[in-house]
Amino acid sequence: MHHDEESQSGYDLGHPMDIRILIGVLVALLFFTFLTVWVADQHLGAIDLSISMLIATVKATLVAVFFMHLIHDKGINRLVFLSGIIFAGLFLAVVLGDGSHYQDKITEYQKAKTQIEG
Repeated sequence: MHHDEESQSGYDLGHPMDIRILIGVLVALLFFTFLTVWVADQHLGAIDLSISMLIATVKATLVAVFFMHLIHDKGINRLVFLSGIIFAGLFLAVVLGDGSHYQDKITEYQKAKTQIEG
């Protein structure tokens, strides 16, 4: 069985992509990278991490869709993969952003521990 004989349309080894699309994705990724750096300098408090994770999720989605050629894959594969990326980004943003609600208790614990040890 040779792969050449069983080649089906749409399942080629590579997917040529228009250079304008690739340059557009590059510009978008660079924009979101600069936006991430700018957000980091703004010191937005508790929402800072959530915004950074949202930007990272958008960048990961762009990479998956265009550079991993998900745009040429079956619809269910795109849906599963992009859902996983979006879920992971949102999950991390919510979980890591939730730590600020317990910061007072953490500080009290650290002070009590220092007093006991010292």
